[in-house]
Amino acid sequence: MPLTKLKFLPGINRDRSNLASMGGWYDGDKIRFREGYPEKIGGWTVATLDQYAGEAVKLFVYSTFSGVELAGLATSQKIYIRAGTTLHDITPLRATFTSTATDNCFTTVLDSGVVTVAITGHGATDGDFVTFSGATAVGGITADQLNQNFEITYIDANSFSISTAGTATSAATGGGTGITAAFEINIGPDVAAQGYGWGTDTWSRGTWGSGSTVPVDIQIRLSFMDNFNDDLIFNLSDEGPIYYWDYSAGFNTRAVLLSSLSGAIAVPAKTEQIFFAPSGHLLALGCSEYSEVRTAGETINSITRVPGNRVATVTTAVGHGLETGDYVTMSGQQPKDYLGDYQITVTGATTFTYTMLSAPASDATTVGTYVYNDYSQGIYDPLLVRWADVNADIGPKPEYWKPEIANSAGFLRIQEGSKIVTGLNTRQETLVWTESTLNTLQFLGTAEVFKLQLLSNSTSIMGPNAVVEVNNITYWMGTDNFFQYDGRVNVLKCSLLRYVFEDINRVQSRLVYAGSNKEFNEVIWFYCSAENSANNRYVIYNYRDKIWYYGQLSRTVWVDAGLNEFPLAANGGYIYNQERGVDDGQPLGAESLPITAYIESAFVDIDEGENFMLTKRAIPDVDFTASDPSCTPEVDMAIAVTKFPGAATSVSSVDGVSLTRNVVTTTGVISQYTNQVFLRARGRQVSFKIASSTLGTQWQLGDTRLDVKPDGRRG
Repeated sequence: MPLTKLKFLPGINRDRSNLASMGGWYDGDKIRFREGYPEKIGGWTVATLDQYAGEAVKLFVYSTFSGVELAGLATSQKIYIRAGTTLHDITPLRATFTSTATDNCFTTVLDSGVVTVAITGHGATDGDFVTFSGATAVGGITADQLNQNFEITYIDANSFSISTAGTATSAATGGGTGITAAFEINIGPDVAAQGYGWGTDTWSRGTWGSGSTVPVDIQIRLSFMDNFNDDLIFNLSDEGPIYYWDYSAGFNTRAVLLSSLSGAIAVPAKTEQIFFAPSGHLLALGCSEYSEVRTAGETINSITRVPGNRVATVTTAVGHGLETGDYVTMSGQQPKDYLGDYQITVTGATTFTYTMLSAPASDATTVGTYVYNDYSQGIYDPLLVRWADVNADIGPKPEYWKPEIANSAGFLRIQEGSKIVTGLNTRQETLVWTESTLNTLQFLGTAEVFKLQLLSNSTSIMGPNAVVEVNNITYWMGTDNFFQYDGRVNVLKCSLLRYVFEDINRVQSRLVYAGSNKEFNEVIWFYCSAENSANNRYVIYNYRDKIWYYGQLSRTVWVDAGLNEFPLAANGGYIYNQERGVDDGQPLGAESLPITAYIESAFVDIDEGENFMLTKRAIPDVDFTASDPSCTPEVDMAIAVTKFPGAATSVSSVDGVSLTRNVVTTTGVISQYTNQVFLRARGRQVSFKIASSTLGTQWQLGDTRLDVKPDGRRG
C-alpha cells in the first residue's frame, strides 16, 4: 500500500468531539500556524534588569521628540518609566510628613532589622511604600539603611513597620529631627474578589461565621496611559485621579496630579479611563461631572502691585483659607485691570497673588470682592464622557477642562448601559463600550465638538483591556463570544468557544489583556483559567487564515512591535522581549530554559473505521532551520492508535491526570537528520503528535507520511 500523507486543516478545534474533528488539530500549546502548517512559537528574553513591584496591569510605549524610546509601566503597586533596561519609579506621592511629626520616629529591636515607625495619622495601608530621607543612625541601623524606599507592614493608624537591610545592636528610639517621610499613593489589590464575605456587614448581624448581606466587589486596580508630547499622562481606575509626569524634569521626578499644574482647571477628580482622541482632546471616560461652586471670599483690605508689574497682591482681613492653584473671580475693583478669573498663588495666611493681563497704573483704588471657585465637587457619573480643551493656536490643553464659549472643552453622556467599561481609538472614530453596548464618538469640528452614536446594544466585553485594533478592524473578547467591528459589529466564529468560556475565571475578567502580533497576523488574549487568579492561558485568532489556537503562558500585559523591535510583555516582575530567540529567557543572567511545545491531531479514521490498519513506519517532515545552531534540535513524535473513538488521545489530561482508556502510543525521536522512524501500531483510528522540550529547538511541521497496510477487522 502506498505511503499515506498526514494532512490536517490549520487551527485547533475543541468545540467538536475528537473524531468529529477528523482532519484537524485537537490540542496544542505554544504553537502557531504559518502557511497552514504548525510551528513552535518564538522564545523570549528579559528586557529589563530591574524587577517591578506588584502585578503589571499596563504597558505603554512611546517616543520623545528626540527619538528616545520610553515605556510607562503601571502595576498594582507602583508606576514606572522604562528607559532602556532600567525602571524608574515615578509613583505619585500621597502625603509628605516632616518635623515635628517625624522627629525621632524610629524604634529598633535588638538583633532585628525590623524598625517600627511612629507617625500619627500616616494614612498608609499594608503593602504601601514610603521613602525616608534625612534620617540619622539609630540602634545600630545606619542612616543609609534608613534613607531608602520601603514597603510598609501596617500596624495601626499611628505606626507601621519597615524591614531594613541592617541588624539592630540595641533597642533604641531616634533618627533625628530632620526626617522626611514621603508616602506613595495607596497600592491596589492584585486580584479581584466578589461575593458575600465575612466581616463586611455590621457586627453581630447574624450567627458566627455567616456571610454579609452586602456583596463584596473588590477589583484589581488598573491604569490607563497616553503621552502628551514627551510627557506621560495616566489615571488609576475605580474612580481614580489623573496624573502627569514631566519628562524634562528627569527620571528622578515623580508624577503629580494633573490638577496641580499651573493653569489646570476643572480636571475630573475621579476617572475610569483617559486617552487622547485623534483630534487632540484628552478624553475622560466615566468621570466626575463638571461642577462650579462659588463661595464668597473674605473681606479684602488692599490690592497692591509693584509699578509696571502685572502681579497683584491681595491682603485679606482674616485668613483666606485658599491654596495655591485655586481659582478666584475678582469683581468690583478699580482700575478694571484687577477684574477677572485668576489662578492664585498663596503667599501667606492672609495674602495671595495673581497675574493680571496688563499692568495697572496704580494699586486698586476700589478693592471690591472675590469669590472662590471650587471645581472639585462634581458627582461621579459612570456613563459620562468629558474632554479637555484644544486651543486653535497652541494645540491640546490637557489641563483645561472648564467648558466655555471660547474653548472646545465639553461633555456628553452615553444613554444606554450602566457604566463605561473601556474605549479605543480607531482610524476614523473613538469606540466606547459599556457592559452591554458599543458606541462611536466622532469628532465634528463644530461648536458641539463631538457626537455620540449607538452602534450596538447586543454586545458585551470581558474587561477594559480585552480589545485591540489591527488594520482598522477592532477585535474584542465578550462575556460569551468574540467580536469584531469593521463598520458593523460581527460575532467571530470560534472553534474554541466552549474551551475558553467554560474554563475562564470571570471574577478576574478585568485581567483579560488583548494584544496583536502583526508579524504573524495574530490577535491574542491572555486570561485566567477557572482555578487561577492570574493570567495563565492565551487564545489566538489568526485573522489572515481565520483560525484559532491556544496555549498556556503567564503574561499580564502585551505591546506589539513598533517603536520597540520586538513585542513586549510582562510577568513576574520583569518585562520580556517576545519572539526573540527560541528559549524561555530567565532574569538576572540565569540560564535559559527550554520551551515545551506540542501539537496533537484529532483521531483520523483508517479506511473509514471498518478495518484495522497496521502502521509500520513514519517518514517525518520537520524543518529545524530556525533552531539555535549551537544546539542539537529534536522533537518527539507520537502515533496513537485505538479501536474506538471514545479512547483517550493522550496518556494524560491537560491537568496532568493519568488516563487509562484503551489507547496505544508509539513514540520516536526526530532530529534534522532522521530519515524514517520504525514503529508498530494497530487500530481503527490514529492520531499524530509532535512535541519539543529541548534547548535551542525551533521547528515547523510539514507533511509527515505513514506506511500503513490493512490488517483485518478483528481486534
